[in-house]
Amino acid sequence: VLLWFGSFIAFLGLLLLGLGCAPIYPCMIHATPLRFGKEQSQALIGVQMASAYTGISLMPPLFGGVSKLLGLGILPVYLLLIIGAMVYIHRRLIKNILK
Repeated sequence: VLLWFGSFIAFLGLLLLGLGCAPIYPCMIHATPLRFGKEQSQALIGVQMASAYTGISLMPPLFGGVSKLLGLGILPVYLLLIIGAMVYIHRRLIKNILK
């Protein structure tokens, strides 16, 4: 919501977004053995790290291309779409694991 207002407020919004999301990746890696067992955790942590590196390599250029066409104001929508996709994938994964 803070991203829709002036540049200083936008900076604060991005700062809060970064601070809020920063602990997610280390917590996810740390919780893998507890969630999936020690036997499978090494392979799953590898998949998590590969996915993170792929995302960090592809998402900024993708946003650059989209923002070149539609402008920087598309950032909140872009972030909401990514979060929505992540929630959908997570729910689908959990549903398949619990079968």
